[in-house]
Amino acid sequence: MKIEQKFRDLSSLQDILSTIEMIEVILQSAPENLVTQKALERCFEILGEACRRISEETKNQYPEIPWANIIALRNVISHEYDKVDIETLWDIAEHKIPALKDWIIGIVHAIEKPE
Repeated sequence: MKIEQKFRDLSSLQDILSTIEMIEVILQSAPENLVTQKALERCFEILGEACRRISEETKNQYPEIPWANIIALRNVISHEYDKVDIETLWDIAEHKIPALKDWIIGIVHAIEKPE
């Protein structure tokens, strides 16, 4: 992996992790609060954009992560906002984001300290 690509991937992965931390905070709020809902939507937009910026090389090394689905969700939120179902986003945040966090932490460690 080229050094520029490595740093770009690490930057995007760190963006994902900081956004996941924000999602964890949001999940402590009331889901029916409109500001909370919009904050969660924004976090999913950032996740999708950060995933889009990760190199194909890195994405191909971790096929267990649903990169395309995360990016597609971002596109729906950004371009088809009237189709967004907050209950679905909340469910994803509660049940899918913890695994994503673990995967991303593992990738960061692998990139920072290659064997």
